[in-house]
Amino acid sequence: MMLSGIVLLFIYLCILPNRVISYTKQANSYDLYGQKISMNDQLIVYANNVYLEYIVFLAPFSTSQLCIVNITDLGTNNIQCDFVYSVVTSKNQTTLPYFVYNCVDIQNRMVIGRIKFINNGTLCAYKHRNSLVGSNYSIQDNFVIGFDAQNEGVYAFTDDFIAYYDFQSWNMTVWRNTLPISPRAIDFTTDYGVLAGYCQDTPSQAFECAMIVFGSGSLSSPSHGSRFSIGSSLNFSWADLRSTHFVATARVYSTSNLMSVSISTIANRVLIGIRALNVALLYVVNDPTTSNTIYPVSTRQTGMNRMGFGRSIVWLDNQGKKAAILANQYTYTTNEWISSAFHIYDIESDGFSDQTQPILIYPNSQQIVGPLINPSFIRLASSRTSGHLGIFDTSGDALIILSAPPGFYPATDRPSYFSTSVPCIRGANRSYASIELCIPCENGTMSSLDGISCEACSDPDVFCPYGAVAALPSTALESVEQDQDYPESPETTVFDDLLMQNMFSFNTKSLHCVLVSPITWVLLVIGFGSLVLVAMAISTIMCPGKHPVRDQAKAIFKKMDLIGEGELWIGGLVSAAVVVLVICAYSFSNAYFHQYPIESVVGESLFACDTTMRNAKFTTSMQMKKARQAKEIQPIFDLLEAQSFTLTIDLINTAFTCSDTLLVQRIISYAFINLPIASCTMHYNNSILSLSILLPSHNMNMQVTLPGLRTVGAIRVGLTGPAATYEDGRYTLLALNVSSIFIPTSFNNVLAPSTEYTLQLSEIVNQTDPLNVNDFSKYSATWFATYDVRTDELFTQQDRYSFFQRSQTNLTITIEEDVYYVKNLQQPIARQTEVIFHNLLFTIVVLELFGLLFLVCKLLVVPLVRRIHERVHRYHAKNQVNTKENDDTNTESTTIPLQ
Repeated sequence: MMLSGIVLLFIYLCILPNRVISYTKQANSYDLYGQKISMNDQLIVYANNVYLEYIVFLAPFSTSQLCIVNITDLGTNNIQCDFVYSVVTSKNQTTLPYFVYNCVDIQNRMVIGRIKFINNGTLCAYKHRNSLVGSNYSIQDNFVIGFDAQNEGVYAFTDDFIAYYDFQSWNMTVWRNTLPISPRAIDFTTDYGVLAGYCQDTPSQAFECAMIVFGSGSLSSPSHGSRFSIGSSLNFSWADLRSTHFVATARVYSTSNLMSVSISTIANRVLIGIRALNVALLYVVNDPTTSNTIYPVSTRQTGMNRMGFGRSIVWLDNQGKKAAILANQYTYTTNEWISSAFHIYDIESDGFSDQTQPILIYPNSQQIVGPLINPSFIRLASSRTSGHLGIFDTSGDALIILSAPPGFYPATDRPSYFSTSVPCIRGANRSYASIELCIPCENGTMSSLDGISCEACSDPDVFCPYGAVAALPSTALESVEQDQDYPESPETTVFDDLLMQNMFSFNTKSLHCVLVSPITWVLLVIGFGSLVLVAMAISTIMCPGKHPVRDQAKAIFKKMDLIGEGELWIGGLVSAAVVVLVICAYSFSNAYFHQYPIESVVGESLFACDTTMRNAKFTTSMQMKKARQAKEIQPIFDLLEAQSFTLTIDLINTAFTCSDTLLVQRIISYAFINLPIASCTMHYNNSILSLSILLPSHNMNMQVTLPGLRTVGAIRVGLTGPAATYEDGRYTLLALNVSSIFIPTSFNNVLAPSTEYTLQLSEIVNQTDPLNVNDFSKYSATWFATYDVRTDELFTQQDRYSFFQRSQTNLTITIEEDVYYVKNLQQPIARQTEVIFHNLLFTIVVLELFGLLFLVCKLLVVPLVRRIHERVHRYHAKNQVNTKENDDTNTESTTIPLQ
């Protein structure tokens, strides 16, 4: 007896004090020793060791349902907590709301207690029961608790003992821990629980492991199935720092070695997260009563040389369909925090592997972290029936993301600890309650109203891309182009050739060509002359000799004879045809002369067969820009440089509106200078956002920032500028109005998060020389815009797994002038003096030509005809004489002499 007493005294005096001293209290460390947030459908609770209080929100969750319970409340056994390890709630409470905590009291004793809120007319009325745990054991660093399957009590697992706190009898039953595991996380379902922690296989090394445990209340210590290794089933490359992960002693507590466990009640799916290995593992429990109860399904990690993924895991429903995983990032060597987020995975639909994409990453551009919450998250909690999610940060505050009804999503940017339901943005929908964002409508559907569902775009020819807010007709997708093509010179630029071609051509391809051809009218006159000639011949035959009418007509025709100089009356008939031809030449020349410049010509050139004929020839050249041009041309360049530009941007089929915070900035040497938006308008049922930005310079870089994750189906970029004149219109600056639309090749694509557009501006100067050499040249000018855009990089495919990762849409636009300019020179083919001279020359040539023809006829043709006529007449007369002589001879031979 004396020896046993000495041993017991040694334990209490030496061992226990040493164990107590090893306990570390850091009130502001909300990640120390356990999870300090929990929730279900009836309440949300989190512990704050700095202010020594439990913050409780009762359903329906709002700030008006806030209750504050002092951690120092003595409870039924006059036990005062000093540091709370963790708080837990049951998954399915059917009675009045309550939660359970475990703590270390002011006397360094371990305590488990329950606080239950009662319905006595006072909002925060409660009953508090607590009890000491394992008074024969030292303080345990690894001290986790969890409700049993029937919610009739709570289990506590430590390195040295296991305890059960019965809510019926309020008895605390403690057993020595014989499980081969140092606990880090526990979760129970209706038939079993999963305990995760570290197993000490050798004295110098421990590894991650887990086991199935079965509880029987206070009757006996929980039994367990065979344990299974977790970390040893993972393979990391030699370059990955996680391959050197080493835990020497299982019992040593470290926040780097946190683990989490969550079981889906119905599907029996188990998620285990290991912070140190940056991994989450999915298991399935087929039959808890058999030896091979749990089967690994898959794992997911978020990258090498990092830790933090899986430090907290919760299911969002009891069916095991969707889960939320805390995806923090810490440096592996120094355990320094980098970032925090949580992912939601649709495991039922998408599976769970390294290739599985989350359906939501929080925070995102649509759901940002509010001003009351620290961006460093440490724990998650969920209510599986309602789908709410709680986030606990390193400052001891909690953000509660409440499940939003169909057609809404939870917004967290307000200064509140609770999310608020906000209608889905246009072009998106969600038909079920969830904490997720609304999903953009698929290609061929649109949503512009309630956001609960997307309606089909009835017409297949309309523009209805991914995330469409309206079905746009093709007329809404047009570019604006200014005709910058300068005409080419005609094949013939010599007036003589043009005159001859048009005077002596006879084109029958159209009635118009026949009517305007001079040959047509010459032939008509010749035809009329032929009729007169025939009439004269008939008159001469019928009435030989003198005839007053015929003779008077001949006299008139002789006076008209321009060719034979009045010698022959037939020359007058031919001269009439010549006069008609000359008149046609004069008429053509006069009309052709006035077809200049082309800008002043209205309508077609009806005086010629070619109705596009103009009295103009053109020359185009490219020239280097100079600081100062020639004095005569410099004013047009001054007008070009002084023209103000307005950049127009049309976001087509988008949910962006003018009320959004749209930012336009000019970039100068990496400095960003804000530019005002001159106007913002909406078109086509608020589906097209049009921005107008007055540009301060012709050469500049700028960026347009569109906040949030709204999609843009197509984009149109253009420039406008006003017209101007100088010196009474001698110098004319044309109005600028150009735009180009960019449409994706696939309607599953939307505008990429970052796109670049380059507008190259070239000056086009048109010089028009005067018809009169004594007049001044006129100048006009405009800008020609070319778009240098990589169209294959403008759009990207979007789906439910990627759209929420967009934080903003950036449009980078560069506008620059070319160092060369295009000069177009317009000159008349024929000026007035040239037209007069060539027409006189044409008249003389025609007269001389017909005179030559008449002379040839007079000297060659007429004598030849006369000679032939004489020969024929002589031959005919000779034949008549011979015939008469033969007749006389025949008469004499037949005479009978009379006797």
